[in-house]
Amino acid sequence: MTDANVEETKTTSRRDQEKGFALELQMLLEGSLPSTAYTVHVGKSLLYKLEVDVNGQLRPEDLRNPKRGQFAFETDILIEKASPAIPLVVVELKFGGFTTHDIITYSSKATRHKEIYPYLRYGFVVGGSAALSKKFLTHNQGIDFAMSIRDMAAAGNKLMDLVTRQIANAETLVEMMRTNRTSFTRYEKNIDVDRS
Repeated sequence: MTDANVEETKTTSRRDQEKGFALELQMLLEGSLPSTAYTVHVGKSLLYKLEVDVNGQLRPEDLRNPKRGQFAFETDILIEKASPAIPLVVVELKFGGFTTHDIITYSSKATRHKEIYPYLRYGFVVGGSAALSKKFLTHNQGIDFAMSIRDMAAAGNKLMDLVTRQIANAETLVEMMRTNRTSFTRYEKNIDVDRS
């Protein structure tokens, strides 16, 4: 087997692990969140850009059904409010570790998505890994929360608590943005870290 074939096999194996991890997380979320209130999607796309073309037409034409290749990026996990369908939380996934490039890419995606959906909470979860590293802190700009999970059975409840808090944060922002004038006396983003 050539070096290129070995690399391709590793890449395919990692993609398969990430797909399995996404389905496992989807099942956890669907089993824990009220199905009448939220919908959990794997691989659903969200807009990252709106454009007025040279004919004065808004693109993409179908804002309610974003498609990859039409100003939309695919997400690993998307939690939407069921009715009306409002994207609340995205969770991007890696399995077995992550690179600086992964953080830069997902951070950029998060920033672009939040330009369209300013109430959206964006997360990054690494499966099959004991811990995150300083490179996450160094290169992150747009990700709101992150977690490493060695084993879903052992850490699923902690992840569910984290996601539930992010849903509540997104819902608070949605409610604040529903009115033309919102006034408040305090706003705070917290840093809450579990150190191993």
